[in-house]
Amino acid sequence: MWRLLFVWILLAPLGAPTSGPGAEFGDIDLAVYALGSWPRDQHMYNQGSTVQASIRQGAGAGLKVGLFPHFTRRIVGIELDSFGHDGGLSFAGGASGPNNGAGRSDLFILNTMFNLVLRYPGEMFMPYVGIGAGWSHGTLLNPNIAGRADKDFDSARALGHQYLAGLRVMISPKVFIFGEYRYFSANYHWAGLALDFRTQYGLFGVGLHF
Repeated sequence: MWRLLFVWILLAPLGAPTSGPGAEFGDIDLAVYALGSWPRDQHMYNQGSTVQASIRQGAGAGLKVGLFPHFTRRIVGIELDSFGHDGGLSFAGGASGPNNGAGRSDLFILNTMFNLVLRYPGEMFMPYVGIGAGWSHGTLLNPNIAGRADKDFDSARALGHQYLAGLRVMISPKVFIFGEYRYFSANYHWAGLALDFRTQYGLFGVGLHF
């Protein structure tokens, strides 16, 4: 099902007229954005012990394509959303034992999400809310973790979820800017390590409306 939706989103602009928002197929939005990440410090699993972890803030960028069909009155739509950002992870050692050492690592998050979006169809100002799910990759880069046979990197894939709310402002019939808040969660499991990753995102971007 997701593959059909993905093909639908990508091919719809090729066969659809671009005469304006009144086109019969509905609205298509293409946007790029910058983001900041403010993760929440968590407890994590470290080689047999539960320890306190500190997660560094990060910055990144993303791209999303949205389709709001005519039969939903352009109020309900779907988005294909892909974004990534950097960060960092550090944590204390366990209570005892050589395999329960402290560690740190750079962290890179890459997400591909499908969002269901509900928006108010204003002409200039368009507030919206949504929920999304998809695949998230959490990658440890240059890890330095006592008691662990580190690699240069270690990647974990997990199911991610996000909630979002934002405001889109039309600055011309074809161009818009937007700001957005997101709350994202995913559970990563690396070799000997596990983390329930929770973060808030702030986004600002620009897009084209077809």
